[in-house]
Amino acid sequence: MNFDTKIQSIAIVGGGSTGWMAAAYLAKALQGSVKITLIESDRIPTVGVGEATVPSIQPDLFGFLGIPESEWMPECKATFKIGIKYVNWAYQPSVTENNTFYHIFGEAKDCDGIPLTHYWLKKRLEGYQNPMASSCYSSPALCQNYKSPKYLNGDMAANYAYHFDASLVAKFLTRWSTERGVVHVIDDVSDVILDDTGAISYLKTQKGDTYTADLYLDCSGFRGLLINQALKEPFLSYSDNLLCDSAVATAIPTDDNDDNFRPYTTATALSSGWVWEIPLYGRVGTGYVYSQKFLDPEAAEQEFRDFHGLAKDFPVKHLKMRVGRTERAWVKNCVSLGLASGFIEPLESTGIYFIYSALKQLVRYFPDKTMSPALRDKFNERIAYMVDDVRDFIVLHYCTTSREDTPFWKANKYDLKIPESLQELLEVYLAGAPINIPYSDDDGYNRIFDAGFDRFWTNSNYMAILAGVNYLPNSVLPSLNHKPQSLEKAEKIFKNVENTTKNLLQELPSHYEYIRSLNVKAQPSRIKLPLEAVLH
Repeated sequence: MNFDTKIQSIAIVGGGSTGWMAAAYLAKALQGSVKITLIESDRIPTVGVGEATVPSIQPDLFGFLGIPESEWMPECKATFKIGIKYVNWAYQPSVTENNTFYHIFGEAKDCDGIPLTHYWLKKRLEGYQNPMASSCYSSPALCQNYKSPKYLNGDMAANYAYHFDASLVAKFLTRWSTERGVVHVIDDVSDVILDDTGAISYLKTQKGDTYTADLYLDCSGFRGLLINQALKEPFLSYSDNLLCDSAVATAIPTDDNDDNFRPYTTATALSSGWVWEIPLYGRVGTGYVYSQKFLDPEAAEQEFRDFHGLAKDFPVKHLKMRVGRTERAWVKNCVSLGLASGFIEPLESTGIYFIYSALKQLVRYFPDKTMSPALRDKFNERIAYMVDDVRDFIVLHYCTTSREDTPFWKANKYDLKIPESLQELLEVYLAGAPINIPYSDDDGYNRIFDAGFDRFWTNSNYMAILAGVNYLPNSVLPSLNHKPQSLEKAEKIFKNVENTTKNLLQELPSHYEYIRSLNVKAQPSRIKLPLEAVLH
């Protein structure tokens, strides 16, 4: 490569989890060959009430960085997340067991080329009542009994992701990154100067300094300071597909013990949205995601307080969400990440995923100073696909619900604009066939046969939600009627899941025991933060 065209400097505007994940990831991926400067304000507050993730964060972020759980989890109040417990989404108690269902991580077992989920569907259509998740996985029982997904020796027993305080993750990665040469600047970007081609020439700050780079990363959140404000790239709203646009949130101190320390996120449907509960070590991060078209902020706050039994003076924060994506995430010499690039409401915890997934794509298509349109276009194509794929999956939760007891739920059931891509998937599903079946490539990574990209959601993800709300196909997969031997084999697999579940319940430590031991090993004198330190 001609040294004159090599990217030699990167300026990151905005800190928080997005900015510091970008700094850490690129410092590692580019092996110290590029000067990285991160400029962040000390006046922009963080929410600090807890964040949930998806399983790919371990190999794609922390594993990539080479940071073990024992090093980062205690510092970030982190806990395990085996799945998501949905409460009251189906509404009628007769539809699902106790009006709840689980979205569990990992693929259901395969039987003669057909997912076990579809053998369960055949049984359900014939009158079988046991829920799909507990029939095909051991993990729901681990959730119900507050078990750890890992043995005390560190061996993994079930797929999992994490809960953590995103602001503490940002602080951890600040130290990690600056120790590896990232320059940290505390200042506010006051002006973005463009050159005669429309690209970013340099940045001005409130302290009077200027910063020039070959590549700029916009990690400024919903403001989109570089990508939307300076470069005028339009933002595509998904308000026709997803109605929730606001949230009221807080953190509630907890007295953790073996009998209450949940290894899962809870999503409870309310009148005009849903409440998340994310258990961290020493507190629960929680918030009510709702639509202001159906509920004003004051009424939402009261419904949220009533849900938790919070006193009138208990501190909460109101948030406004920009749901959709910037049309092109990469414009000229600027790449947007995190909230500046795109955001889908937090129902399936994809906010953090958007960050490191985009960073993987940026490294895959990393440019030189010429900013090749071919690289830029391919990056933009993949980011658009990623966000739209998540949009479809979240819309699925709303458009298939059996709830219609409030104007909000009625609108979701009857008035949503369903993306054509989701309509096509549902048509395949209702005809009885699995959708997006994964397979393992030579590197051991899951891929999808019928996708042009690395599709994130697979048959098991879709089945978790569709079976949970009792949105069943019109008929069983036709080929199953021609596989009597496979049906017998599937019954043995169901029985094996049952036996494995019994053994795991006896052998695994509690979630609290594992997390407490992790914290004690890291720092025996560690104490839980008071509430005023949580809502910083």
